[in-house]
This record gives sequence, C-alpha cells and structure tokens, in this order.
Amino acid sequence: MSDPTPSCPAPRFTYPTKRTDPLVPADAYAQALREEPVCPITLATGDPAWFVARHEDVRTALSDRRFSREALFRPGAARAQVVEPDPHSMITMDPPRHTRIRKLANRAFSPQRVRRMRPYVEEVTAQLLDAMEAGPPAGDLVEIYGRPLALRVICRILGVPFEDYDAFGGWCDRFFSLTKYPPEEIQQANEDMRAYFARLIGHRREEPGDDLISALVHLHDEEGELSEREIVSLGALLLFAGHDTTVTVLCAGTATLLGNPDQLALLRADPGLYPDAVEELVRLNVPGGGTAIRITTSDVKLGGTIIPEGSAVLASVGTASRDPEVYPDPDRCLIQREQRTQMAFGQGPHFCIGAGLARLELAIGLRALFERFPRLRLAVPAKELRWKDFAHLGGLEEMPVAWD
Repeated sequence: MSDPTPSCPAPRFTYPTKRTDPLVPADAYAQALREEPVCPITLATGDPAWFVARHEDVRTALSDRRFSREALFRPGAARAQVVEPDPHSMITMDPPRHTRIRKLANRAFSPQRVRRMRPYVEEVTAQLLDAMEAGPPAGDLVEIYGRPLALRVICRILGVPFEDYDAFGGWCDRFFSLTKYPPEEIQQANEDMRAYFARLIGHRREEPGDDLISALVHLHDEEGELSEREIVSLGALLLFAGHDTTVTVLCAGTATLLGNPDQLALLRADPGLYPDAVEELVRLNVPGGGTAIRITTSDVKLGGTIIPEGSAVLASVGTASRDPEVYPDPDRCLIQREQRTQMAFGQGPHFCIGAGLARLELAIGLRALFERFPRLRLAVPAKELRWKDFAHLGGLEEMPVAWD
C-alpha cells in the first residue's frame, strides 16, 4: 500500500477561504472551477488535500466507493478538523456498516413520517412568528426564528428535550468548528455531547416514546442491532447536522430573496412556487459549501488529473452547484430555473437522510415568514453580514432584520 498521506503539488489555497461576499462562496473556489477544477489545497489542519470543483467530478467523488470515509481512520490519514473523527458515526462509515445504520435511521425520515410532521412544523412556525409580532419589530432572524424552528422539529423527531437548547448551541458551534476554537474546547464539547446522549438513552429506556431514540434503544435492548455508542453518535449527528443545515439555508435563503425582489415578487404572486424556490435557494446556499473529506483507496483519475491512493479529497458541493456547464447563469437566483439537478443534498450512500424534512421546513418557514411580514428587510447592508467561514457547515453568524 502507498503512503496514506501522499504529498500534493504546491497548494492553490487553504480551505476554508474567507468570503468577500457573505452570500457567495469564496472567489478562490470559483477560480478553481474555471482554471483547475481538480487542484491541490491545504486543509485547516495543515494537511494536504485535493479540491474537486466540477459537478461531474464531485458527483463521482461522492458516489464512487474508491473515495472512502472509513479510510479516515488509517494511520496518518489527513484530518479536516483537529479532533479525531468518530468511528461510530454514520457519516464516517462506508457500506455495509453505513447501510445497516442508515436503514434504521431512515424510519424517522420516511416520506410518510415527514408528511405527518407538517402540522407540527406549521404550528411551531406560527408560534415563533406570533412571538416576533408581539415583540420589538427587529431582531436576529437566526436566533428568533431559524434556529428555534429547526431545533424544535429535529428535537421532536429524536425525542430530545428542546429545553436544553442553550447547551446544543454551544456544542454545535464547537462540533463543526474548523478554525475558531482550540482543540481542547472542541474535544470537551464532543465529550459533553456524548455524555448528554448517554443520559438521554437511559431516560428513554425508562420512559420510551414515539421518537427515534426510543426506537433505537429498543433495537439495542431487544434485538441487539445497534451498540449504545452507535446510538449516541447517530443522535448527535442528526441533532446537530439536522438543524444547523436548515438554519443555514433558511436564513441565507431569506437574504437571497430580499436581494432579488423580482424573484420574491413571483412568490408573492404565486405561493405555489415555494417548493421550486427551496431548490434554488438550497443550490445557492449549500451549507458549508463543501462536504466531509474522503480518502482515496486507489489511484483515481478525475478530470484528467491523477489523485494518488491515500489522498484526502474535498468534493466542493457548493462550487459544483454553480457549475455553468450544468446551471446556465449559475450565480443568479432563478426560482423557475429549468435545470433541477440538485447536488446540495449530496449523492450516493451519504445522500442527506433528512432532505425531505428540510424541504418541508424551508417551504413552510419561508412562506410563513414573508406572508406574515411583507415589509421584512435586512437591518444592515447585505455586505455587512458575516458568514461563518470557520465552520464546516458555514451559515450566517447573525442576520439582523426589521419588519415594521
């Protein structure tokens, strides 16, 4: 076997690279797409990797089994974060281990269950908008609307008490950090989070409910299909990724629509277009703009470039979602865009398990927000919004809005 961390040519840039426009991926990524769509980069940890930008090549990297997640645990493998990845998490597994865990988790996100969640999403949305209407006519949309909506929905599915919201925010911020926090803080957050889910498993064992954690505990206790560590890891992954991604698109998507009044006018004239708008807003505001790194298990040729075995590969979903070969005029927001190929939810075995739920939340949340507050506007110039370049999933640090 070759060296697990083969050297790359001179890196083109360090990932992540800071945005100049908070609602547009970094210029370096677009330049790579134009000039060198498979190029060497340096990760935030200092490890070398390959950046893959074209839609066709990203799709290959996400679905071809030569690009492995489990190979992250090989000695000397590159790291995107300073902390060790979790070997019991579905996101770091390859089939068949991944297939077994995902099959069980799919129960919580089946189309039937997602449809049954609609009344609850509508109820929570109305409650949050009522609170906004009753309070001051301005605030941070992330904290007063986007995050509580997404958290209450995913907590309902998992069986996690929403009352622990404050702890979730701090853990999530560190869990997805690439550069903001020192390693010991990130590690402590991981340990605290895992201890929380271990306690929750005990509670659900004593008082089971109609939720995913209770169902997983039953499978562990009665059928032995899951280890307790796998339940902890799955719960943490779904809680954090399942809400943070929705917050990112809901808030950034709102800013995108406010910056494109012609598209917002189409939605006001025909609210039936909101599902189409969601597809376009997800494309333009891919959480993080990238994806988890993978390790090649053999030499792989992409776009004419040979990526050696043992190399780290970052398949940039955000860049691929703006590939002009697939999306004409790719940087424009066009909610009636004919090309509906969707890369933002991933491809292959790690396709987003909660895609259906996210689409439902976004369509309901965006429509209710703009219908309740037709004068909604940014309270600061769009250029002053701050994107979390330091975080794996990105997102706006805050989004000051007014609606009087």
